[in-house]
Amino acid sequence: MKGLFVFFSSLVYTVLFFLSVLVFGLIVLLPSQIINERIRWRAVTAFAQINVYLCKHLCGLDHEVVGLKNIPNKPCIVFLKHSSVYEMFFALSFFQPSSYVAKYELMFVPVLRGAIKALKCIPVKRGLGRKEVNKVVSKGEEYLNEGRWLVVCPEGTRVRHGETKKYGISGALLAKGTDKPVLPVAHNAGYFWGRRSLIKKPGKITFSVGNQIPTEDLDVSEINKRAQDWIEKEIKGLG
Repeated sequence: MKGLFVFFSSLVYTVLFFLSVLVFGLIVLLPSQIINERIRWRAVTAFAQINVYLCKHLCGLDHEVVGLKNIPNKPCIVFLKHSSVYEMFFALSFFQPSSYVAKYELMFVPVLRGAIKALKCIPVKRGLGRKEVNKVVSKGEEYLNEGRWLVVCPEGTRVRHGETKKYGISGALLAKGTDKPVLPVAHNAGYFWGRRSLIKKPGKITFSVGNQIPTEDLDVSEINKRAQDWIEKEIKGLG
């Protein structure tokens, strides 16, 4: 009976999630003559908060944040573990305004394509090598100079909970080129709401924000190694 309840609550939430994507995506797409960036980000915040509320009250899935004091006052480059849709709600709530490195395939969805452009995300075609890396570095530097956070999922694609992949170099190159610190964020959201999974398990997700990693005296591989070592060790501790 419990399993059946989890299934149906997850199904209802999923329908509402996609509805919220449509509604708030259309709001974000409104022209700048109607909606400025401040209001646009209020809509983004509302999208994240509504989904957090729905997850909690429909699926029994809540979250906590450890290490909030480690989030700096000035924007930097965030390395975020990529294992669950839920991580998006956290990032959209705490890093504003921000730009995201997103997979190019999302551009084929009309509402998402417009939202990616409106929110100044950086769509990347995987597998095209140096050209795409250079795009992340150049656009990322531009957005950082505008006072935006740059959120990177260095594994490049969502992974199953407990797994990891080799980190791409674009985020580390950007950090090295701008002398911006890297802020590592680990979480266990993938355990409760996994990759390509309909089921949202009840429980409490923990997001853990680490100390900033200074990049001035590190090379690209060292930046990635320090970030990945901390994130993966922290996730193991979260369970």
